[in-house]
Amino acid sequence: MDPNNRRHIIISFDHPPPAASAVDQKTYWIVYEKTAATPKTTATKRLEVDHVDASGLASPEKSIDLFLTEEIAGKPTIKEVDIVLANATDFITLPALTKPPDLGTGTSGAKGPVGAAKSRTDSDIYFNGSYAAVEGGPPVYNIDAFAGYMWALQKKDDFYGRVGIYGQATTKMSSTADPNSFQIYLDYQNVIGSGGWWGPFQGPIFNYRFLGTEFNKTANELNLTTSPMLTIPFRPVAPPPYLNSKISQWPAFNLIMGTEFVDVEKSVLAPTGVWHARGLLGANFATGYAPKSKGFDSITLTSSWQVRLPSAPEIFYDDKFAPITPTTGVKNTAATPPMLGTQPRHYLDTKLTYNYAAWGGVTFEHTYGSLPPAFSKTDQTFTIGLTFSLQQASFGRTSILRP
Repeated sequence: MDPNNRRHIIISFDHPPPAASAVDQKTYWIVYEKTAATPKTTATKRLEVDHVDASGLASPEKSIDLFLTEEIAGKPTIKEVDIVLANATDFITLPALTKPPDLGTGTSGAKGPVGAAKSRTDSDIYFNGSYAAVEGGPPVYNIDAFAGYMWALQKKDDFYGRVGIYGQATTKMSSTADPNSFQIYLDYQNVIGSGGWWGPFQGPIFNYRFLGTEFNKTANELNLTTSPMLTIPFRPVAPPPYLNSKISQWPAFNLIMGTEFVDVEKSVLAPTGVWHARGLLGANFATGYAPKSKGFDSITLTSSWQVRLPSAPEIFYDDKFAPITPTTGVKNTAATPPMLGTQPRHYLDTKLTYNYAAWGGVTFEHTYGSLPPAFSKTDQTFTIGLTFSLQQASFGRTSILRP
């Protein structure tokens, strides 16, 4: 089931796929949902099919899209969705949707490029590398890498959320291809309530990054962190029940708020051995179109903003304080001195990605700001680079504010 639209069911076929005429009529499909408010109150209800889009049979996924006249029930009442194909020659019962990922009982999350993965909701790998031109400075290497894995916690019909590990490596101002910001987290995540939509808002998502580290490439800046967070998905406009399957991501935002509790273990300047807090606010946006044609798998636009508000002085590097080389008159950014302050630490990252295949493409990116632990500030940066990705909509991705 499409986690962005509980009226939308995606059905994939083995090869060879059926003829479109055998599956493209709404009268061929019978859909039932089984719900249970309590273990003793099981109910079965037929859901009418409003529309069938069979254009996906021509794509590599060999799939069709069923659009229902009403939404499938959400967690915790939904237990099973049964689907039957009954045309003039066939009567086929499809495998029932019974697990939380298949039933979409998590949240939509913002999507990136489509790719292969062991589980559609449990993994995510992304790499983008490029050579950047920086306004007011020399060109630099630019690296943005992310990887993670999320395990569903479930016992029979009971779903307890997900737990996993996530990490990212980033550099925006290096003269060599060498990341200067690393973040690694153990994360727990669960949806508050049923995960359904109430007007433009979806049920909030609770994340607890219960054990995390932040460090730079030389490890002379090292922080231990723990961070509770709340994410609220928001759609400015609700998608129609017959949303075209080529729209891989309906325009949607994730609004994010939380607190990072930081223990500075090592620093070249900041006090160590004392806990302090950072207020954390952010938002991300994503939309995408995926025609799945030869040489044009998809195009996506994603943007992520976050601001950290330290309660105690933290280290930062800002090249406006870099010394100027007398012989050239050019700033020596490599000699930027470390400084302390409690000013807000913004970070903005916007990407337009064209994927020529499900696993790779080209990215145009704009970046501004700084990331922990060293908070090395990058001015307006514009890059073009190559992207490699596996998986599209990991639920845990919102745990580190990534689109």
